[in-house]
Amino acid sequence: MLYLRDRELVPMQIILRDIVIQNQTNELSIDLVNGSDQISESVKYATIMVATIPIMMVYPFIQKYFVKGIMVGSVKG
Repeated sequence: MLYLRDRELVPMQIILRDIVIQNQTNELSIDLVNGSDQISESVKYATIMVATIPIMMVYPFIQKYFVKGIMVGSVKG
């Protein structure tokens, strides 16, 4: 984060973190209106889904390599 000056090179996780932080600060600056807490929670859950769905889509295809790596690295007795 310290060395990246170009916004296009920043990882997705940092962008999602910025969205959550921006949503929290907007929530603090606005008076508590009905449903504002619910919107804040919805943004948090949406960022969690955006971060985990790509991993869940790719994992079944590369699972055999994880299993193979675990078996090679295990202690043989």
